Amino acid sequence: MRFFILALSLVASSLSLADWTLQQPSSVHFLTSKNTHITEIHSFKAFTGEVKKSGFTKIDIDLSSVDTRIGIRDERMQEHLFEVSRFTSASFEAEIPATVLTQASAGQQTRFQLSGKVSLHGEQAPAHCEVLISPNKDNTITVSSITPMLIDAQSFNLIAGINKLQKIAGLKSITQTVPVMFSLTFKAN
Repeated sequence: MRFFILALSLVASSLSLADWTLQQPSSVHFLTSKNTHITEIHSFKAFTGEVKKSGFTKIDIDLSSVDTRIGIRDERMQEHLFEVSRFTSASFEAEIPATVLTQASAGQQTRFQLSGKVSLHGEQAPAHCEVLISPNKDNTITVSSITPMLIDAQSFNLIAGINKLQKIAGLKSITQTVPVMFSLTFKAN
């Protein structure tokens, strides 16, 4: 029995000292509201990410992969809101303490207040949300938002793009703060 416990603790400590790479299944979703009472769920299809053994975490999102389930709306968001011809991606960077990674690697589910910075549309702003870091049976970990990360359009110079989309679609309003939710699965390298 001692051997089994020692082997398990060695595996857990080696996982906490590894780099982690984003893999499937993973998802990034955001909500938009228009005309006050209509809220829709959208996602991004292409994104990459890593958690370094140092705790440095970075997620990169390909903005041209926006998926609103309406092709013309995807194109309009790419062109007028994200301006993908100039700004191809958005990113989130944060530091996750080694103790949190060690707990997850040892099989312990952990709630954590994730704080970092978002880079979008040539601007940067702080962002945060509460996450649940869960170990999985296949030696992966999943980081899921418990609370949404709120992205304020004004902080990223996106108001002109929102106004353009509102005018094109003939809408009375489009919200300027967008909640982002995610479920990200990482595997140790």
